[in-house]
Amino acid sequence: MKLSPLPIYMIGVSIALIAASYGFFHQWTPNDTEASRFNATSEELQAVIDQRPQAQRRVDTAKSMVEAEAAKWRAIVALRTPATSRAERGVDIGVNPYQLIADTQGYRNDIQRAINAQVRAGGVVVVQGPYVPGPDTTSPVNEVLRTFYNYPPFAFPVVILDLGQVTVRGTYDQIKANYKAYSKMPRYLAIADGLRLEGTGATLTGTYNLSVVGFIRGKKIAPPIGDAAGAAPAAGGIPGLPPGVTPFGGPGGPPPGAVGAGGPPPGAAGAGR
Repeated sequence: MKLSPLPIYMIGVSIALIAASYGFFHQWTPNDTEASRFNATSEELQAVIDQRPQAQRRVDTAKSMVEAEAAKWRAIVALRTPATSRAERGVDIGVNPYQLIADTQGYRNDIQRAINAQVRAGGVVVVQGPYVPGPDTTSPVNEVLRTFYNYPPFAFPVVILDLGQVTVRGTYDQIKANYKAYSKMPRYLAIADGLRLEGTGATLTGTYNLSVVGFIRGKKIAPPIGDAAGAAPAAGGIPGLPPGVTPFGGPGGPPPGAVGAGGPPPGAAGAGR
């Protein structure tokens, strides 16, 4: 049977439509959609890439700010913190706890000397001076870091001295100079507040509160000796020390002038001269 041209044309058109539909819906449309997504993603990435110089500038600015603050702190450390050796009237907290007790007693005396010199700034007469408490020698040796250097609970060793009231006598200008001089106290951060003036005439009496902070420098902190070593030494002495020698280096107890539990002696302002 011979087909007429019309059915042949219809069959051809149908096949063409099927092929076109397959190509449009299964090939061209998905590819076009995916290409559009790729183009959108590429544009977003290019926008991020274009922001890179600005982000780098922000990073550089942040680094500069950090370095500037670090430089400020280094300047404070150089002038306003104690040294790291006893020879320079500082303290090394990396030694063993027994040695640290002895060194801390000497360091306490150096703090007292520094404050005694500072409290006379301006040419005033000291009526009631501050007294610096020393390490608690009745506690186990491992406790000296906590009781004197506040490590822990602070994340770094620091001496914090709330020294109470200081009373000085002098002219208004002398007391004013004395009060302001604490802001420049070498090796320590000193805060004087609550100044009160009393008296009439040329000579006045000034009273204020004084606090001193000493940030302890050092690259290491010695680990504690075992708990047994922290207990009171037996009759045979302390391991590692000669018989009859205490952690202070002498027989029978702390050296003369060591801080005891009885509180400051009379005339504490002159202690440790």
